[in-house]
Amino acid sequence: MKKMIGNSMGEQGTINVVEHIMTKNMWEFYIMDDPENVRPEGYATALVMGHETEIGDVYLPEIEPYIVSRTTRLDEVFPAPGWSWVESN
Repeated sequence: MKKMIGNSMGEQGTINVVEHIMTKNMWEFYIMDDPENVRPEGYATALVMGHETEIGDVYLPEIEPYIVSRTTRLDEVFPAPGWSWVESN
C-alpha cells in the first residue's frame, strides 16, 4: 500500500492505493484500500483517470479483458496527475 495525496473533485485528500491498473484505452485505475466498505465479490473502489477523474466503485471482471498493465509494485508507478505519493518516514 502507498498513500497518495491530491485534489479530488475540488477537495484535498489522501487515499491508500493498493494496486494500479491501466486499460487499452489508457484509462488508469488506482485501486484503493477501503476496509470499512464491504462490497460484493469483484468490486473495488478506485480513483479513475479516464474521460473524467472520479472516485467510485469498479467491477473488475468487466475491465479485465481490457487490462494491459496491472501491478501492486507502486514504487514503479507515477502518481495520478495532480496527485503525489506521500513518502513514508
